[in-house]
Amino acid sequence: MYRPIYKDPRYTITKEWTGKEKPEFVVRFCDEWICSTPFYSSAVGRAVGHNAERRGALVFTAQEA
Repeated sequence: MYRPIYKDPRYTITKEWTGKEKPEFVVRFCDEWICSTPFYSSAVGRAVGHNAERRGALVFTAQEA
């Protein structure tokens, strides 16, 4: 188990079977699923982004035309 956010043990990244061909890195906050990705760096990025959102950061989203 990895703890990607310094001094916040509520975030975890573990490699788990998610129904895909190979196990993926799963990001959780307080044991609640956030996302899964095949790459550790993407999982860390999502954990950092989720933490920023929780703390009130401005969030940009894409909209389909």
